[in-house]
Amino acid sequence: MKEKFEETLSRQELAGLLEDLAQGLRQEQLEVEGNTWRVPEDIETKLSLKEKKGRLSLKLKFKWETLPEYEPEAREPIVRWQEAFKNVKDRLDVYFKDLNETVRQGNIPDPLAMENFAEASLALAELADPEWEEAMQAYLDHLAALKRAVACQDLEATRHEILDLRIAMAVCHQEFA
Repeated sequence: MKEKFEETLSRQELAGLLEDLAQGLRQEQLEVEGNTWRVPEDIETKLSLKEKKGRLSLKLKFKWETLPEYEPEAREPIVRWQEAFKNVKDRLDVYFKDLNETVRQGNIPDPLAMENFAEASLALAELADPEWEEAMQAYLDHLAALKRAVACQDLEATRHEILDLRIAMAVCHQEFA
């Protein structure tokens, strides 16, 4: 479940929304848009404040695990997905670092390194949430371009696609993490 809310509120409306959230946090039960969650004692929190060129941006992000609230039969497939996703992502990180280092040293990646990276990338695509479809397709397009560049032994195009893949990963992490 992912929902984003974006609207312009008056200062008083925003204060009321924040007060409602604070009250829910204090009462250990957060209710938003008809959904209710139990709130644990410790909450992972991120606050960023940025003022630039006459514009202030304040972002508050907090999160916690809701899996303990699931029934055991509903929990199992999620845990399996999380483990599979972490495994694939860890492999992908190792393969990407190897490709990046090879290209940084001025060499074209060898076929096995490309095959491993492509395989892990496709495994990640299989595990991707539907909401990641557009970002995943952009990533796969860059993967295809990287494979072509490597097959043609074009170092500059390979460098370019490695950079594009890095940017695609960063955007994906920023948007969906």
